[in-house]
Amino acid sequence: MNLKPYIESGILELYVLNLLSADEQMGVQRMLKVYPSLITEIKSIEKALEDYALANAVNPNPKLAQVIFREIKNSQNPKALKVDNLSLINEKSDFLQWLALSNRFDPQPMVDGLFTKLLHHDEQVTQLLIVSETNIQEEIHEAEHESFLILKGECSCIVNGVARHMGPGDFMAIPLYEPHDVKLLSKQVTAILQRVKVS
Repeated sequence: MNLKPYIESGILELYVLNLLSADEQMGVQRMLKVYPSLITEIKSIEKALEDYALANAVNPNPKLAQVIFREIKNSQNPKALKVDNLSLINEKSDFLQWLALSNRFDPQPMVDGLFTKLLHHDEQVTQLLIVSETNIQEEIHEAEHESFLILKGECSCIVNGVARHMGPGDFMAIPLYEPHDVKLLSKQVTAILQRVKVS
């Protein structure tokens, strides 16, 4: 069989990029079994795509790279959290680990219904332990991504007029340029507040 039209159809490139339907993938796999020379063509396509990706790679901002590598390292090492090496909070964060960390700090007197403890601060990331007995007034962020993880209590986070009920273990990332405020639904709320500068 003349395989040139099959090769030139572009189906092998789509196969390598995993852009074919399940039926089309099975069709290519059948062709690979019948015509092993197509395997060489597949490897050639993979190599060409890899070379293209390397030739056009863009190095990330070094500060962002540090944050990403720290997060990868911490995600592979689910031990007790250490204040000097905290991971970024996200929707997969184990709030019980953060709760255990928060319990290491002696309760301090509230100032205007609010207690804050700086956990981490560098040029890119700020993380705070917050205990609040008052609502949080409306804010808008333009230069940093704000997110928080609820450890204790319940609240309603209102982003651009839309309310979301939150309790222990709930995570929320606040979109840039969106007005948001927090209304307490319990006497007290404990949370991790995180701000990451926009790169």
